[in-house]
Amino acid sequence: MKKTIAVFGILLLGMVLRAQDYVVTNTADAGTGSLRYALQMCMTTTGPHTIHFNIPTTDAGYDALTGTWVIRPATNLPMVMQSQLALDGSSQTAFGGDNNPFGPEVVIDGGGTLDYGLRIFNAPDATLRGINIRNCTKGVQVYNSPRCSISGCYVGVNATATAAAANNIGLEFIAGSDHGRIGGSTAADRNIISGNEHIGIRLLDVDSCVVSGCYIGLDRTGTVAIPNYDGMSMEGMVQHCIIGGTTEGERNLISGNTDYGLPLFGVGATGNVIIGNYIGTDVTGSVAIGNTYGVLFDDGSFGNRVGGDTPAQRNIISGNVGYGVFFYNNGTHDNLLINNYIGTDYTGRNAVPNTAGIIIDGISYQNTMDGNVIAGNVQVGVGINITGSDGNILIRNKIGVNVENAPLPNGMDGIRISQGPMLTVIGGTPEEGNVIAHNGGCGVYITNDNCQRHRISCNSFYENGGLAIDLFEPGVNANDAGDVDDGANGKLNYPEIESVTWNGVQMHVVGTLDVSVPQDCEIQLYKAAVDPWGHGEGRDFLTAVTPSANGTWIADLAQVSATDYVTALTIDAQGNTSEFSISHSTSGPAGMFECLNPNVGVVPNPASEFFRVYSDVSFTHLRLYNTDGRIILMQPSDIKEINVSGLPSGIYLLQLWNDNTLVGSAKVVKG
Repeated sequence: MKKTIAVFGILLLGMVLRAQDYVVTNTADAGTGSLRYALQMCMTTTGPHTIHFNIPTTDAGYDALTGTWVIRPATNLPMVMQSQLALDGSSQTAFGGDNNPFGPEVVIDGGGTLDYGLRIFNAPDATLRGINIRNCTKGVQVYNSPRCSISGCYVGVNATATAAAANNIGLEFIAGSDHGRIGGSTAADRNIISGNEHIGIRLLDVDSCVVSGCYIGLDRTGTVAIPNYDGMSMEGMVQHCIIGGTTEGERNLISGNTDYGLPLFGVGATGNVIIGNYIGTDVTGSVAIGNTYGVLFDDGSFGNRVGGDTPAQRNIISGNVGYGVFFYNNGTHDNLLINNYIGTDYTGRNAVPNTAGIIIDGISYQNTMDGNVIAGNVQVGVGINITGSDGNILIRNKIGVNVENAPLPNGMDGIRISQGPMLTVIGGTPEEGNVIAHNGGCGVYITNDNCQRHRISCNSFYENGGLAIDLFEPGVNANDAGDVDDGANGKLNYPEIESVTWNGVQMHVVGTLDVSVPQDCEIQLYKAAVDPWGHGEGRDFLTAVTPSANGTWIADLAQVSATDYVTALTIDAQGNTSEFSISHSTSGPAGMFECLNPNVGVVPNPASEFFRVYSDVSFTHLRLYNTDGRIILMQPSDIKEINVSGLPSGIYLLQLWNDNTLVGSAKVVKG
């Protein structure tokens, strides 16, 4: 029995020697009680180990002004190389009181000379908590160390997170540091990772990491920018990571950064999920603190998701100086952007503009935008550019209206396609249609002859400043005999409505289509929101019919009243979609300018040399269009006399705009 007890005691002593608590009792660079000494001691035995802090205020490194203990290593500290090592700066608060209520009490200051504040190398399950790490080349690097956790830290800022104290890179999880966790779901878990000269957080070649509850590019209040250059960079074989979460505590704020808020680079960047974050706003989700670009998909990243099926997974991507979301370069493809607010506040009701909502460029293809509110942006809602940016899909989005379908215009076109993309899908089935309304330019503008095979189906267009669908050249394109011309979307002929009658129950519509093989085309009919040019806009999809071989077609519509207008478009077998036809009712075709606002006066009218505008609404600029829908001039409101002496005689449309909102219109006759 005594021998058994002795052996048990030896075994217990061995366990104690392997699992030690070390206490840092001073801020000295070396020697007993220093952080360096504690790390050195951890290297002599296997773990798990815990390093606590209990430094008195009489220590030479105590900063009474900030209530912090500042450790200034002369050389790099020893690497953390033991599994389950816990480095707990919050223990200083537990031992000595909350001397710094605005942040951690323990500071590692590299003085601009250290390569690393801390380096965790081949050390699974290490944890770091409650330390301010600043003025190093890399604040913290976690290398080949799975399941590591960093929480409650300030990285790249001063002790109160009110100003930068820059590292070059703040936090770096690289090369197999899988299943790491940065932040958490409580205020105590929050990392503030701001002020760094290059990247706030870098994830490189890691799998299944989680970043949540962090402020990246902001001060501790979440209301003032302390920029990193890039907020958070996901690179190489970065896969299956979750950025954000479904609770308020898990939300990251990624705002105020000099260049990108959240870029994903490389063909290995796949399967990542970005949910519940504010990207480009303050902590309230109502005030812009923009990155230059919000979210970037680049260099072949694919299969990533931004947003999700529930409101809790929605990201607010607003207030960014450049683009809210940027799909770019080298075959970036098959990413999903779903149910986010892009250009609005957190309610989805009010504008917090990006310059442009979404831009797809540089051979980025087959990305899907589903169910987003894309509204309030200064320029286009969605821009798709460059040959090779093919097959992108937009369904169920609200473009130019807010979450309640109230006007919230993008300043230019709702969707603009330019410089050669093909095969865009805008809408689809009636359940997949987008609402594209109130935008300052066209609903959909296809700007170049080499942009082909864009299918525009079952969407709701109304109150856009230009045509609902405009195929280059700008304005209404006249149909040509046999449809032998070519251009944007093949400059496909729109249907001609020949007659509209009412039998007391339904509307009977008869029309023709002049194309080479009409029976291979689809005619879609819509209840029209009549525009100033009489062509469309198609507000409510009604039905689709197929013409006969001679081009005639018939539709019976029970969803309309006797006084409604209807309009139609053509979709051919390749997916090319036409502009809208002239709207018709039982009274005949819509005339020019039937939908003018009554609150605008023009004197003299007819005008020969100039005219003046009188209105009971305020406006910032005006636009003058010809009858083809082409803008003839734009002028600010402070120019009182509008010179039309150089214009040919005819009829023109005057529109008054208050920033991005159309507030009035009138017909002007040039004599």
